[in-house]
Amino acid sequence: MSRVSTEIRQEQIIDQAIKIIHQKGYSGLSIRELATQVGITEPAIYRHFRSKEDIVLGILERMDRFGENLHQEMSRLPDVRSKIRFLIENHLHFLEKNPEMTSVIFSEDIFEPRDAIRQKLHQIILKRQEMVKQILVEAQQQGQLVQVDPDELTSLILGYVRMVVLEWRWSRFGFPLVQRGHHMNTTIETLIFREE
Repeated sequence: MSRVSTEIRQEQIIDQAIKIIHQKGYSGLSIRELATQVGITEPAIYRHFRSKEDIVLGILERMDRFGENLHQEMSRLPDVRSKIRFLIENHLHFLEKNPEMTSVIFSEDIFEPRDAIRQKLHQIILKRQEMVKQILVEAQQQGQLVQVDPDELTSLILGYVRMVVLEWRWSRFGFPLVQRGHHMNTTIETLIFREE
């Protein structure tokens, strides 16, 4: 049997950790169960991650990479409307494909007492805010957008996305999230873009 590369094994560990957190919460994430789910020994887990906290940082790193890829793809789009649409729809598409990630995103017991995890999440949030703000400033400079503080508009958009994702989670993923995203985009465009 061939050995699995370090990168693939780390991704497998992260995948299973997300599933366990989704089912049992952060307190239910044990290295023993994680090793069983991945099909390796506990010492093998520790060869890849020093601790549970390190595993959660790996999960957040995955979220960060998603944001970086999103930013690169979005920068190639021709106009502000398509960038905002792309941003919202791709966030929702990612979560619809990975609903277990909502258990990580909305888990206060993961973030509260752990400085490294809280700092990493804060860094990701700041990057997302800056990404949205840049788009909005560009639109305002082109005269396409209402003249409202771009920081406030950024909070409006990201808060709207967060609330819809939370509703979706509370409904036990009972409605098509990406489809709801189309309605969100229409609402956001009505609120923030000037009439042509």
